[in-house]
Amino acid sequence: MYPGRKTAADTTRKLVRRFYDQFWNSRNYGAAERIVGPHAIIRGTLGTTADGPRGLERYAEQFSGAFRDLRMEIQEVIVDRDRAAARIAWTGTHVGEVLGCPPSGQQVRNECVALVRTAHGRIVEVTVHGDLHALREQLTAIGEPGRRHH
Repeated sequence: MYPGRKTAADTTRKLVRRFYDQFWNSRNYGAAERIVGPHAIIRGTLGTTADGPRGLERYAEQFSGAFRDLRMEIQEVIVDRDRAAARIAWTGTHVGEVLGCPPSGQQVRNECVALVRTAHGRIVEVTVHGDLHALREQLTAIGEPGRRHH
C-alpha cells in the first residue's frame, strides 16, 4: 500500500460513517443520493425493506417519526474491502407505534449490527440485525410498576 492512496476499505469505512452521521443523525435525507446506490436494498431491523435512495428516505422518516430525537452511535466498524460490519447503539423517545406498542413518550436504547456492502463508491446493501426482544421489552415495560427502564 502506498501512503496517501485510498483503498476500498477506506472508502467503505467513510461511507458507513457518512450513512450514520450525515444521513441518520443530521437528518440530511437528501444525502441518500450521494451515499446509497440507485438500486440499493436496505433491510431494517423492524422488518422493513427499502429500495434505493427514495425508499431509504421514506423508511428513515417513518423510523425517526416513531423515535423522536433518534440518535445513532457507531460503537465499532470492522471493514474488509467492500464490506463492513458496524455495531450501532441508537436512542430515541418513543412517540409512534412500534412492534404493536403504542407511543409511551419514554426514552429507549437499542443495539444492532449493520452489515454493509459497497460498490462504485456507494452503499448498495444494508442489512440490520437488532435485538427486537430487548426493544419490545423496553416498549412494553414502560409504565409497569417495579420495572426498570434503560
